[in-house]
Order: sequence, then structure tokens, then C-alpha cells
Amino acid sequence: MKKITSIALLFMLATISMTAQNVIDIVYNGNQATVNLNGITDVTSTVSGANVTIKSKTTTEEYTYRVSGTSTDGSLYIEGEYKLTLQLAGVKLTNASNANGGYAIDVECGKRIAVELEDGTVNTLCDVANGGQKAALYFKGHAEFKGGGTLNVSGKTKHAIRAKEYIELKSSTGTINILEAVSDGIHCGKGKPDYESNYFLMKGGIVNITNVGGDGIDSDDYGAIKIHGGTLSVNIKDDASGLKADSTVTIKDGTINISVKGNDSKGIRANHTVTVLGGKTTILVDGDGSKGIKAKNYKEGESNPVINGGYLNINGGNLNIQCTGDNLEDGTKCVAVSVDADLTQTDGDVDITVTGPEAIACTVDGNKSLTGGSFNTKRIPWKVQTRDYQYDMTVYVAVNNNGVRLANYDKVAVGAFIGDECVGYGIFEDDYGVIRVKSNDESAKAVSFKIYRFTDKTEYDPTTSKAITFANQTSEGEPSNPIVLSCSMKLEGDVNGDGTVDAKDVVEIVNYLMGKKSDKFIENAADANGDDTINAADIVTIVNIIMESSH
Repeated sequence: MKKITSIALLFMLATISMTAQNVIDIVYNGNQATVNLNGITDVTSTVSGANVTIKSKTTTEEYTYRVSGTSTDGSLYIEGEYKLTLQLAGVKLTNASNANGGYAIDVECGKRIAVELEDGTVNTLCDVANGGQKAALYFKGHAEFKGGGTLNVSGKTKHAIRAKEYIELKSSTGTINILEAVSDGIHCGKGKPDYESNYFLMKGGIVNITNVGGDGIDSDDYGAIKIHGGTLSVNIKDDASGLKADSTVTIKDGTINISVKGNDSKGIRANHTVTVLGGKTTILVDGDGSKGIKAKNYKEGESNPVINGGYLNINGGNLNIQCTGDNLEDGTKCVAVSVDADLTQTDGDVDITVTGPEAIACTVDGNKSLTGGSFNTKRIPWKVQTRDYQYDMTVYVAVNNNGVRLANYDKVAVGAFIGDECVGYGIFEDDYGVIRVKSNDESAKAVSFKIYRFTDKTEYDPTTSKAITFANQTSEGEPSNPIVLSCSMKLEGDVNGDGTVDAKDVVEIVNYLMGKKSDKFIENAADANGDDTINAADIVTIVNIIMESSH
């Protein structure tokens, strides 16, 4: 083992001493607070009850303000001209009396503020209701989050978290929960006339945004949104946007789940360009005139800082959009993907499902170029707005077509009905699926089902292996023994009835012509060209169907 030299030991002790000297401790205890400056002379503090005011005159030293303790009527105001670190070390702080402008924490420093969520701690911030403040947690400069702790924020007057410049979540960031906000969950701006200089950037961590009255994340005034990693969940209950950027939205990696409800709502809105490079993004929109993705184009003379946009570029990743709604009376359409300029896809997988008779899968005002990846759209004729119901049950379902269990549900959807009202639907990935059946009435009512086939846009009324009666918080069937819906769907070329036209169907016809008819053989599907005769011409037709579907 190497010996530690006296010089090295002195250096280590000096570093530890310097670190301790650069930390200011702020501790809350009920209706009181204490501040320990630890010998720092260019910082002053004022304490009134549990309301703390810090003023720093340094222009050379980065101080760490370590905040801990609990107060149901306290606040923190920090003013300075140099960058600093705000260390949240297990603080629970509510501003109840409008002190220090109504903020829970207000950092009036126009420089970089490193926000450290101390590992293993839970931090909770709440501002005063009906005040004049911009947010519960406010930064005059740009905020960079790090550390593995948890931060819970409630914005009782406007936003939950707001920075005048950019906000960055580093890969080490723990969990940020926006519990409520009157307006946006997270808001950043203002910026400069360069949409890359002001942004919300997420490199990691977990962010959950719910119960907000405005947008989930809003990058304002030339602002961009960049998701490079982590897990982001946004649940908007009223008409607003999950992600809204005044310039660009770029998704490079991570997992994103956005759910928005309300008329004219948007899952992702960019006032210039949306770019998807990777990650897994799921968007659920439910409302008349709503949009899953909106790439907006503003022209010269219109009141927006970024003009000549409206582009959607997909170069990787997985994008799943479900859109439910009708058109608004003013003509605003309900569209899963609405692009004012050009749509370009070179890679990645896109799956779009729209429900209801008026919802549209995709509109592109400019050029549409799909040269790689997959771009799949489906329309379900039934519309069910899940936000309108308070009770539900679960039904495990499988489909038999002409006596053969479907193994592939790419071409069909299944809807649940009480009377003539659609109360649930499912699109299945396995040989069975799950339908959440909704109702506003707990009384027992018969549940029926319909099957819709995308290929011929035909609706079928199947028989059910077991009568289903609605009962709140119950389930029927199970994955190993689902409720079976049986019908006879004619799918030209699907000779074996597995829901797919492929080489297996060619083999079935060849065997039939050789006198080796199997029990899976469906004659009306084998007559693929519709001439009332099963012969080699049907084999040619099926081969053509297979070749067309492969493009």
C-alpha cells in the first residue's frame, strides 16, 4: 500500500475545509428557520419566522445552499450575481402567507443554478394559492438538475417549475413529480432569437406530470424541447398540450407517455419541427378537434417568433398514437398526425389508430416521403371517450374466424357495446386481448361485441362463448381461457383462417387441388379471384396479395 505524503494529506484537508466553507445550511423547523453561513462573509441572511432571504455579493465563488427540514408556512429567496448550487436535502416547504412573493423557492440569479436532489431524500415544494408568483420553484437563470433524490412540486397559482432561461435534467437526475399546477407543469423561457439557445433538455431521470391546467412542458419564446433519455409521463386533463415548443421538439431516446383530454388538445405541438430519432413514444389524445402531433407552420407576418416550419421527421424509434374525437363546429379537425409542411420518414415504426367516424389518421399539407421503417394507420368506426365514464370491468377476449383461432390481430379490432353504445375496444398483439369495458351505471347490463376488419371495412356480430354482464371492478375470462368471439369473416386468400394471407394459404390450395383438403380449409376464402371456382388462378391471386402486402 502506498503511503500518503504529508503534502497530499494537507491538500486533502484543505479541499475538505474549502468544501465545508462553501456550504450554507438552511434548516426549517415548523414556524422557524435557521441559516448557518459557515464563516462566509460575502453572503447575508435575513430570517422572519420560517421565511429566509439570502443575498450574495460574490462574483468568484460558487456556494452551495443546502436546504432541509419542514415548514407549512415558509419560503426561501436567494439573490446573487454568480452561479450557485441549490441542494435539496429533504425539505418539505409550503408558502402559506405570501411571504417572499408567494414562491416556495425563488432563486433570483441570472446564471447557472445546479439543483441537486440529494440521494435518498424526498423534497416537497408548494407555493401560496392565488398569489402573483410565476411558479412554486422559480429560477431567474438556467437550472440544471442532478442527483438521485425525489422532488414533488405543486403550483397553486401558476406553474409548478419555471426558469427564465433553459432547464436541463442530467442523466443522474432522480424523480420529479409535478403533482398539480394551475398553468404549466414545467415552463422555460424567455430566450433569444435562436431556438437552440433556450430549451428543456431531459437526459435522464423520471418525470411525472399530472393534474395541470396548462401544458405539461412548455418551452416558450423560441424554445425547444429535447428528450435524450429517461422516462417522461404527462397526463393532461383539459385542452392543452403534453409537450409544447415554440420552435422544435426532438426525441432522441427514452420512454415517453402522453395522455391529453379535451377539445383542441395536442399530444406534442411544435411551432416549427418535430423530429423523432429514437426512443418509445406513446400518445393518447381524446377530444374533438384534438391532435396527436401538430407540426405548425407560421408565415411571415403572423404573431410567432419562429416562421416557415411545419415539418415532421421520423428517422428511428417507436411512435404509437391513438386519437379519439370528432371535428369541432368551427371546422377544426381531429387528426392523429397533422403536418403543415412536409412529412419525411427514413426509419422507425409508426402505428396510428383513430376511433370514431370523423377522426383522421394523418394530414400533410406539403410532401409526404416514406422511404424506410413502417407507417401503419388504422381506423376503428366506434368512438368511446373513456373520460366520460366512472366504472369499468376487464374482459379477456379471443376471436375464432370460421372455427379457427386468430393468431394475428393486425387486421381486426374488437369493440364492446352496451346497447348501441360502444363502451370499450381493443387492438390485440397476442392471440388474445384485453378490453376495458366502461359504464356510468353499476347495474347489470348485457355486454355484446362487434368485430371490425380493416381490410374490407366490414363490421361483424360474433357469437360469444359466455354471456357477459357488466359488473364494476370485475373481470371475465383470463389469458389462458379467454371469452371466445366466433364469426365467419371472408378474407380473400386467407384459406386457413389465421387472419393473414401468406405462403401457408398457397400450400392449403395446392393440397386441396391435389385432393388433400385439411380441416382448416375455408372455401369462400380460397376463391380469391371471385370466379366461383377454386383453381390455379386463385393461387396467382393470393401470390399477388402477398407481394402487395410486403411493400
